[in-house]
Amino acid sequence: MFQKNNNIELLNKITIGVIAVAVILILFVNMESNLINTYAQEQQQQDETSGSSIELTAKLVDNQYRWVGSNNSTNPILNITSGVDNQINIKSMEGDSEEHELRIVGISAGSDDEEGDELAKSDEVEDGSSTAVNFNTSDFDPSDYKSFEYYCEYHPDTMRGKVQIK
Repeated sequence: MFQKNNNIELLNKITIGVIAVAVILILFVNMESNLINTYAQEQQQQDETSGSSIELTAKLVDNQYRWVGSNNSTNPILNITSGVDNQINIKSMEGDSEEHELRIVGISAGSDDEEGDELAKSDEVEDGSSTAVNFNTSDFDPSDYKSFEYYCEYHPDTMRGKVQIK
């Protein structure tokens, strides 16, 4: 009888231990899940307030210079987030002796001027160098323009694309 009571007591202690470990694991997993959700929400808020980062590389495509986006698209539409800094990183290919300079312009409503008003421009890049330019719609009134474009100062006919402001 004494042995049976010891076995029951030992079994109770093991059961309580297993339950305690299970509760601790459940709490840990729940806490980790909450941390992951909090981190994801913070990242989303940061992305919404800090704008976007856009990559453009000056490349020869069919013997013509073009801007190539990070997804390998040629002269892609630049999606700009309104009211925040949008960083546009441009670079040239190693060994490319041609200069490239990004310009962003706003085409005024009712204007025949195809050049538009310069809203931002980068430094020049060549031979594998890179630079960045920040573009923020808070610096001007977007409603003053019917459209926005970007182009290379030195290759405006082939390195040209649209800017879309969201």
